[in-house]
Amino acid sequence: MSSTGATLSGSYAGETLTVSEVGFYYGTTDNPSTKVTATGTSSPFSKALTGLNANTSYYYKAYVIEGGQERTGSVQSFKTKALATSTVYNDAASAVTSSSAQLNGHFSGATGQIYETGFYWGTSSGNLSQTVTTDGTNASSGSFSCTIGGSSPLSASTTYYYKAYVLEYDEASGNYVERAASTVQSFTTAAQQQGNNDYLTGYGMPDISGLGVSLRQSGTYSDRNDKWYSYNTNSSNRQIAVHTYSEGAPNSAETLNYVVLYDQSKYAPVWTAHTMNSTYWPDENAGRNDSWTSDPAISLTQQTGLDNASSVGYSRGHFVASEYRQTTVKQNKQTFYYSNQAPQWQSGFNDGIWATLEGRVKTKTPSGQYTMLYVVTGVLYEGNTTTLPSNGKNVPIPSHFYKCIMKCSLNGSGQVTGAQGIAFVYTNASHTGENYVSGATSIRSIEQRAGFDFFAKVPDDLENSAETNTDHSWFTGVSNTSSVYDNNWGTL
Repeated sequence: MSSTGATLSGSYAGETLTVSEVGFYYGTTDNPSTKVTATGTSSPFSKALTGLNANTSYYYKAYVIEGGQERTGSVQSFKTKALATSTVYNDAASAVTSSSAQLNGHFSGATGQIYETGFYWGTSSGNLSQTVTTDGTNASSGSFSCTIGGSSPLSASTTYYYKAYVLEYDEASGNYVERAASTVQSFTTAAQQQGNNDYLTGYGMPDISGLGVSLRQSGTYSDRNDKWYSYNTNSSNRQIAVHTYSEGAPNSAETLNYVVLYDQSKYAPVWTAHTMNSTYWPDENAGRNDSWTSDPAISLTQQTGLDNASSVGYSRGHFVASEYRQTTVKQNKQTFYYSNQAPQWQSGFNDGIWATLEGRVKTKTPSGQYTMLYVVTGVLYEGNTTTLPSNGKNVPIPSHFYKCIMKCSLNGSGQVTGAQGIAFVYTNASHTGENYVSGATSIRSIEQRAGFDFFAKVPDDLENSAETNTDHSWFTGVSNTSSVYDNNWGTL
């Protein structure tokens, strides 16, 4: 007996007439019909079968032709030996940190016992020299995982490669044989955790303590010089993404570009947070790129590029403006993720007061190490929200866009010693004839509508004064009561 062959045996006795033929009928049902003739006519007799299917039950019965009449025996059965036939797959790594990760895989179609499951892994796709294993199973399919790192930490900011395998019993050979995934998968460990935390706890970051934030994964997007970090929240619809760059940054150090809280139910950010300072984020006039694409740090499936926005009067309204990030072309490309835009009315808004406000933020950008302009940009969905069909999805239209601006003075230890604040909010509609200062309001009023504490790390006494302020003169350069005329947007 083998996986593809078997030898059938039979005999007869008590014949009274001449036996002219002997053989067998065989098949995969209990009424076998495929006929094979044995050599000779004497008893006992046999016939070798080949080309059978592995791990398959067959039925057979012997026959003799005596005096021209066929006589048959009872139906018997056998089963060919099983071959190891499982298919093994890599699954995405999970729980990736700066020093450890969980490798995941699964298998199906096993015919023999799975003695062992595990992974080959290493820092080169062509040299998976390390192995990690776990228990086997008697099931024909299943998932398995192993953790690497721990007592022997992985290196931070490093790409690792792995391939799942199982050892399956091969009945035909009597041995356990290896069945492995056909491809190699990879993941990249996070940067040192302290650095990650710094990005989420700066003076310009909104308070995220209630979001249940946990690091999901980190990675790189070389086309955009983007070392990114992805964080889960306690909402399945929301993730936080941190985007950084190093090319063109001071001392080529990894530098925060911006942070975004993305909501897949809205196909848009809730807010973005970034810093304006020409020393740390130099403006080299790299130019606008307009290469919109999905954000690699957002694993949520709901991202869309508003394919028909202009035909219905909307544009992809930037949160972190393209003109704010022009150190290099790659840095500018990071502002063209779908996670950094929402449908914004074009005529008289995106190309009007919003553009003027964005320009004023750039004009007020400080330099040096002791003054920072922190900017949080977001949207509100108040009242009856309409939707915009795009790429087969119905994208909610924000009712309002806002910017909250905090200018902070720092001492030599990096502590805030002074703060000024102002906010601007507009309905998502045409504002032709209005000046951008018409939307001036307090940061606190936006926080109450949005449900966030935007500059939570600024010392409380300074934060409270700056966030309740409604005098925009420090930012606009014009008194709240002034009647100076602006040729573009009417009375200031």
